[in-house]
Amino acid sequence: MDTSQIVVTLGGVALVIFILWFFFGPRTAIAARASTGGAQEIDITVRSSYVPDRIEARAGQPVRIRFHRDEPNPCTDQVVFPGFGVVQDLPLGRVTTVEVTPPAPGEYPFHCGMNMVRGTLIAK
Repeated sequence: MDTSQIVVTLGGVALVIFILWFFFGPRTAIAARASTGGAQEIDITVRSSYVPDRIEARAGQPVRIRFHRDEPNPCTDQVVFPGFGVVQDLPLGRVTTVEVTPPAPGEYPFHCGMNMVRGTLIAK
């Protein structure tokens, strides 16, 4: 191997490592904030992913999640909370509120209608 082949190979390896870290690396959960009436609230922007995609909340208390869909991708026009039996349409450019109450500590996944964009509600 000559120098240019080594540089290209190392660059490719570095790019693969970065992509794996970006998509599968550790994610930080954002805590829902308390609001009036005892509910917890959080805002999520839908733009090719859920931002944030990990939410921390207290178990046994309602969580109001406000989704703002910013993109016309048909994959994200619905959000599904299988653990709660919730399927909600997310109209483009509008805020849609979904309220769920995690009954016990644990992780409650949610995803788009096609199950490609995913997030997690972590109840503590």
